[in-house]
Order: sequence, then structure tokens, then C-alpha cells
Amino acid sequence: MKSTLTILAVLLLAPLAALHAADAPALESPASGAVVYSPHPHFRWQREADVKIDEVHRIQVARDEAFAKVVCDDRLEVVSRFVPVKALSPGKHWWRVRRGEGEWSKAGPFEVRAPERQFTIRAGSDAASVARVLEAAAASSPARVDFEPGEYRITPMDGKCLVTLRKAHDLIIDGHGARLVLAGTLLTLNDCQRVTLQHFTVMANRPGHTLVRVMEKDLANEQLIVKPEPGYDADVPRYFSMEGTGGGFLGCMDAKDHGKYLIGAGISSRTVKVAPAKDKAGAFVFSPVKAKTLELMPVGAVAVVTSYRPHQWVKMNRTEECTFSDITVTDIQGAFYGGSNNSALSFLACKVKPRNPGDYFGGHAHTASGRIGEWIEGCDFAGLPDDGPAEQSFRQAIKGADGVDAILLGGNAVRQGDRIALVNAKNGQGVSAIAQEVKGARVQLDRPLAELLAAIQHDTASGWKTVFLYCDAPSNEDFVYRHNRTVGGRAHGVKFNGTRAWIADNHFENINGNAVLAGYTSEVSGHGARDVVVSGNTILRCGWTPISVWSTSGLGGNIIVRDNRITETREAAIAIKGCDGVSILNNVFASSTSPKQGAWITAVKTKNLRTSGNKHAADVPELKAAPQSK
Repeated sequence: MKSTLTILAVLLLAPLAALHAADAPALESPASGAVVYSPHPHFRWQREADVKIDEVHRIQVARDEAFAKVVCDDRLEVVSRFVPVKALSPGKHWWRVRRGEGEWSKAGPFEVRAPERQFTIRAGSDAASVARVLEAAAASSPARVDFEPGEYRITPMDGKCLVTLRKAHDLIIDGHGARLVLAGTLLTLNDCQRVTLQHFTVMANRPGHTLVRVMEKDLANEQLIVKPEPGYDADVPRYFSMEGTGGGFLGCMDAKDHGKYLIGAGISSRTVKVAPAKDKAGAFVFSPVKAKTLELMPVGAVAVVTSYRPHQWVKMNRTEECTFSDITVTDIQGAFYGGSNNSALSFLACKVKPRNPGDYFGGHAHTASGRIGEWIEGCDFAGLPDDGPAEQSFRQAIKGADGVDAILLGGNAVRQGDRIALVNAKNGQGVSAIAQEVKGARVQLDRPLAELLAAIQHDTASGWKTVFLYCDAPSNEDFVYRHNRTVGGRAHGVKFNGTRAWIADNHFENINGNAVLAGYTSEVSGHGARDVVVSGNTILRCGWTPISVWSTSGLGGNIIVRDNRITETREAAIAIKGCDGVSILNNVFASSTSPKQGAWITAVKTKNLRTSGNKHAADVPELKAAPQSK
């Protein structure tokens, strides 16, 4: 009898065991037996159809099949990918993933291999020599380029970019601590894959800003008079009115909280001009400056003057799985890198910092767009004059209709199966559809155009210029921003538009704008975000609302804001607008002044909002919701 029961139990449990095995995550890349040359491989597994954004996946990477020698052990929310900050050494590895406490996937073997072809850039090499070596290595990839330690002063011959590489792959460029002093862009990567740049310090040949001190204010004549600080560039107009710039800015700095701009005490070259003062040697006059702005600028205050320029030390277009590791950037007036339509880039232990510890300007961060989002971890951003990293879903131009359910686009970013959104530019309303078929510029949708346009109340007589099309998915998918530090900045900390993001365990301090925008609305940048977790962040003196979740199209949602510590707020701690499904859980709110909105959390046009476990002073209500929110 006992033997019969044992056999029966085995027969009953066997299907359950098979079911558990089937439920284990399916590994995608590196594929079994793959050879990878990147020291920071990009791991991906198939996303389960029923997975929730707050579920945890655990990944392990080991040097043996039994996982006794584990070199990576991490827990991840929301995303189905992983990039190790610590470089993997050459040799054979195995990796596996499990969902929650479920079954481990089958272990996937892969090999990290050092490129056999190696090239050296000798200390003191000129620009032409550096370009030749980089081009030769790219033509021989997989390859490695080693800079000898030292300083390299590089001026591109055309004044713009030293070298452009096309379709390079599996290329490692190692600076070994080399210092690059650039008068232009070092490298442009077009249609490249798996390029790693590591261990560099990069500086502009000229400062990206100058400091001035407010001497006088003439409210009647709308004039601001300033004088450059000793040791800083006296050519103030160079920064405020430079040709080819995206705008010059002057902002007064807070004397108490380093790196923080005084609220409202700033001007732009879009509306203000600068000229030498006629009766004050070495001084400059900015005008016209509105009286209400001048009133916010204390006499004796230090102000930073900076500008946007088309100057990035690296540019990338249509690249995939490229990595910046241990890069320190100072005084670059453009972004950390430039370009567009790049997927799965990673920034690991990188820094943007000022030349001097007490300075106010480090350089810009960057704006990104791609089908797979970036992985940014362990980075330190100081003194950003504008937004930190920003994931943007750039819109596509609609040229017209082609039948009852198809449109013609001006670009080719949409692929078959993509989820797109049509947004009415006049009222902000949005509607989703699926690209069923894509042939060149023609995109056939799964719903009639008349139905879609009616859903956003579009007046067909106004034409297609008032309808914006965004590719919603895949769009910046699996974006990760964790364990980073941002201190000081004129605009926002981190901005995300797209699907699936994990913004976790970061430190934001003294930022004039929002610390986190988990979805935001912009004509060119997108209309919101879905499937986002914002957790474990420390936010101190940031923005009118330190965490903001906006989607005026009504398409954003499924967002969790959890376990954040928010200290010192202006309007509110968290602001929600136009989203469906937002959970605000176990956060801590504290401020020496009460939020001006009269509550810690504000919600407008928001559905399915849930709050629980948040800690705050009892004299301020937790939630203020507009009547249309619930």
C-alpha cells in the first residue's frame, strides 16, 4: 500500500514540477554558449505576461555551474534586464533568474572574452594619431584601444568631431585614467553595437560657465549690473549670447544651500541682452530684466552664467548596448553625450562635476530616446545647469491619412506591433492604437482613424499638424536609475517618458526643479509614463513638487511611489495629474514650512489613486484631490 501511495504521489507531483519549471523565466541574452566582449554585459530575460510591476526578480551570475562562486546577486523590480556595475573578468560564467521565490531558470553559460586585437595610443599623441588608431581598431573589431596615461589636448580638424565610426561593434576604449581636453567632439558612433568607453576624465578646453557678482539693480530702467568674479572668465557675453547656442542663462545662487538656484532669480538670452557697462570698467549690463525678477536678485549675490552649445564629447546615433564606465566629465557645455534613437545604453559610476569643489557648474547631463531605456547606476551629478538624464519619446510627424485606418509618417520609428498614441495638441487628450502593419512610411492601425480622432475630439478641419503621434511601446522600456546622487541644478533631476522604469535609492538635493518626473507632458518629449516604480529615494530641498507624475493625455498610469523620504517642499511633496492607477505608499514627508497647496499629495484628473502608510505632520492633510479624481 505504501509503495502504491508513493507512486501515486510521484505521478501527481510530476505535472506540478513541470509547471514550476515552465514558470521559471526564459533567458534571452547572453544566449547559451555566447561569447561577449563587453566587461559589462547586458542581461535580458523574457518578461512574463502576468508579472506585476512590484514583483521582484533575482539574478545571479557565477563562475561555476553550481553557483558556488557567485559574482553578481541582485534583486530587480519592474524591469527584465540587468547590467552589472562591476566589470566581469574574462572567463566562463553562468547566469540564472527567478521570479520571487519561484523556480530558478535553467543556468545559461556564456564566456567573457578579452579582444585579441589590441591597439595603443601613445602618451602625447596628437589628434590625427588618435583618430587613426580609433579607426583602425573599429575596422578590426572585436578590438581594444588602450590610451597610455597622460593628458591629451585634442582639437578636431573641422572644429566639430575628431572621428566618426560606423557599424563598429565589440570595441573597448580604455583611458586608463587619461585626461582628455577637448575643443569639440572626440567620437561619433553611428549604427554601432557594444562599444565600451571607460576610465577617462574629460574636460572642455574652455570653461563651460563663468561666475559673476550682482553689483547693482536699476528697477526703473530694468537693468542688472554684474561683474565677473576673480579667477573666472571675464568674457561674459561669450556664455550668454554665443552663436549656435540653445540659450544663455544667468541664475543667482543660494548662499546657504550650495548648488541651489534662488527661485525666480534667473534670466534667459531669449528675452534679455548683455553689453559692457559704459561707466563701470569690467562690468556688464543685462537688460531688459523685469522688475519682479530684479527684486529676487540680492545685491552681492553670486550668479552663474552658462549656455547650451552643440558640444558633447561623444555623440551616438542608432547605437545599441554601449557603455560609459568610470567617466568623469567637467565643464562640457553640451550634454554628457548627444545623438538620438539609441537603445540600452548604460552609465556606470560616471560623474559630472565642477572644476573646483566650491564651484556651481559641472556640465549638462543628457536627453535620450530609444526602444530600450538606459541603465544609469552609481553616478554622481553635480552642478547641472539644466535637466539631469531625461528619457524622451519623441513624436513623429503625420503627413496624412491613407485609407480609413492608415497614416503616412515623416519618419520610420514605428514598427509592426508597436503601441502608438495619438494626442490632440489643442486639448492634450490621447488615445492608443496598435500598428498592425508597417510598409515604409505607411502605418496601418487596428482601429479606424475616424474612431481614434473622435476619441481625442480632434477637429479634422484643423489638419494633421495638431495631432501628435508617439511610439509608446517599445519606448524607453526597462529604464533603470538607481544608486545615483544629484546635488545642485537649475532644472529637474531625472525625467522619464515611456513604459517600465525603476527609479530607486537615489539622493537628490538642492535641485530647483522636480527631483523625479515619472511621466511628464511635452510637445516634443512625450505625454506620460506607464509601469513605473519610484522607491527608496532621499529628496532634500527639491522643486515645487519633489515627485511629479503627469500625463495630461490620460494614458499614463500603473505607478507606485513608495518608501521615499521627502524633506522641505514648496507646493506639495507629490503631485499627480491625468493618470490611472497610482499607489503612494509608506513615504515620509517633512518640511519646516507647510506645503502651499495645503496637502502633502495633490491629485488632478486621477483615477484609482491609493494612499497608505505615509508618515507626516498631522497639521497638514495628506491628500488634496480635485473633484474629478478618485
